[in-house]
Amino acid sequence: MYPQMFLVVGMIALGSSNEQPKISHVQSRILSKVGKQASLTCILEQGSLPVDFKWLKGNDAIRSSENIVIETSQRISGLIIKSLAISDSGNYSCIIANSFGSDLKAFQLIVEGPPQWLSKPTDIQVGPREQFTIQCSGIGHPTPIVTWKKLVDSDWRDLFESTNTLTRISPTEISGHQLIKEKDEGKYGCEISNAIAPSLWSEFVIKVSGKATIPISNESNGAFEVSF
Repeated sequence: MYPQMFLVVGMIALGSSNEQPKISHVQSRILSKVGKQASLTCILEQGSLPVDFKWLKGNDAIRSSENIVIETSQRISGLIIKSLAISDSGNYSCIIANSFGSDLKAFQLIVEGPPQWLSKPTDIQVGPREQFTIQCSGIGHPTPIVTWKKLVDSDWRDLFESTNTLTRISPTEISGHQLIKEKDEGKYGCEISNAIAPSLWSEFVIKVSGKATIPISNESNGAFEVSF
């Protein structure tokens, strides 16, 4: 059984009549790990009964499911996530309402875990002067880092040490243009890591079709092209 993590909101107190709900201020940032169980508890501190409890993630209402259990009594509501996933990270809130008003407690749940794929690169064939981009991205906490590599003589080397025709345009994207077939064609790879094993690794091939040509002209000989 996984250990539980509790966020306790408020203390039970008897409220006077015609009183809107109140939830006391407590810790708002919760850190846990993939596979653990999280139990978030919302307690009415004061306010007239009856009250309604509502749980939200972002702007979306949360309802009981196979992995989520919501247990509510007269003054207490508990939200239990049985087995945390990276996708459970986010901003949550508990709303308590009655006929005289409402109160809201917002908090953040951060789930640490190894990276998961968002976008995996695939093989690509391009012309020698064709502009293109390749994306490699993942989610996780801590935020994953993307490392690009190229296979050179049976050795995986840092991509940007072996080419000047491919450039990084964002943390998760590279761009290329004016590729040289003999230099740039080959096998590449990207690694996504965040210090929590296992890392992600994907290999892809860039194939360059045809030869690059540069138009050259002069007044005496007219226009012609040089291929390389």
